[in-house]
Amino acid sequence: MRRFRFRLQPVLRLRSQYERLAQKELAAAMADVNTVDQQLRAAEQGLADCAEQAVRSDAVGWLARSLEDGLRRHKWRLARQLQNAERRLEAVRNDYTAKAREVKTLQRLRDQERATWQQERQRSEQAELDELALLTRGVGADVDVDRDGPGEVTW
Repeated sequence: MRRFRFRLQPVLRLRSQYERLAQKELAAAMADVNTVDQQLRAAEQGLADCAEQAVRSDAVGWLARSLEDGLRRHKWRLARQLQNAERRLEAVRNDYTAKAREVKTLQRLRDQERATWQQERQRSEQAELDELALLTRGVGADVDVDRDGPGEVTW
């Protein structure tokens, strides 16, 4: 019997490549969110440090208040970037999930077809074995047994 051949294997291979690309995009989007989140935390820490120093009445206090205004604007921009990065992450995650689902569906179909092919192969092999058994039994049945009398057999 012929080897198993999944007729949609090229499609499965292509969908798997798309899934891997989507997985890489997902990893990149997650890294972007993490990067912006770390920058946002650093800006918040900087704001806290500036707030501590802003209470001073000397040049350091004046500089801290100026930096605090700049850090607030920077934090606001980072918050917007984080929102955009999270939206992109959600879209990429949905895309990856859809592509993974397509691959799983094709793999399930391939597994079902392979199981059907194996059952057919086993049936075919069993039919061949049954046929061989009948032929073997038939060779023995071709011998004429003549009975010439009670207890006498002539070959």
